[in-house]
Amino acid sequence: PGEKFVLKARAFPTLDDLPGLKFDLSLLLMKAHPVVEVARRTVPLLEPWGYMVTCQNGIVEDDVARAVGKKRVVSAIVGWGGTMHAPGVYEKTSPGSIHVGELDGGLSDRVQELGSVLESVAPVVIHKNIRGALWSKLAINSIITTLGALTGETLGTMLAVKRIREVALVLYSEVVGTAEASGVKLEKIVAHPKLLYLPPDPFPGERWLKDLLARIVARKYGRLRSSMLQSLERGRKSEIDFLNGYVVRKAREVDVAVPVNEALVRMIKQIEAGDREIRMQNMDELAAVIS
Repeated sequence: PGEKFVLKARAFPTLDDLPGLKFDLSLLLMKAHPVVEVARRTVPLLEPWGYMVTCQNGIVEDDVARAVGKKRVVSAIVGWGGTMHAPGVYEKTSPGSIHVGELDGGLSDRVQELGSVLESVAPVVIHKNIRGALWSKLAINSIITTLGALTGETLGTMLAVKRIREVALVLYSEVVGTAEASGVKLEKIVAHPKLLYLPPDPFPGERWLKDLLARIVARKYGRLRSSMLQSLERGRKSEIDFLNGYVVRKAREVDVAVPVNEALVRMIKQIEAGDREIRMQNMDELAAVIS
């Protein structure tokens, strides 16, 4: 924000067009669905010590590790928002850092080297507990990405409505509750992971406080627009199975109720199938789940 610049890149339309090069690392910057297949096709392009970096919304790391081997995978989280206005034209819509870490934890030399490389893009945070960071980002994405795809609106427009803030707080809390029931220790991404968490039995005034915090978040990050919305608008499949769908699957494993996440998955899949429109009125149906 506040700066414009142009970078000229040497680009190849497909992996097959690469002229016999070998790479130390590959950044997997694409939607979640094709990432496993792309990871398999990337392995032959890597040096024997080479690795790939997952940068997807949602949690894809275990699927990729099963396909290519855990030693080939490092996880990264993009903690800032961006919008593609046209091919090659991008806008960074919020501040934030890039978070990186080994799937099994620890501080390896390659992760520290990766951090140095990515510092040219944004501040980098190296995690010993990247899984906790992934779940924290998942909770954030459950509001920005999925609710944005359901309504077609930016974060600021959505959270300006009290009823939507109420739904967003329950949605976020379901993700946090599932993570904790799964034994995950949440890590800070943008703010403390419990900032918007509303416990099942809040103390007097806690709902008001969390609502106030949601309004503050809306003012600071109001321009954020859902990447899932952008996919649906282009007629592409969403990443719902790796976001709220992932939460639903994990919640069933630990016997945690996540009715808002379940409803969201169903509604987004209806949009994909052409059986539901993207509009603010969808929130009325979702709000009924918590009534």
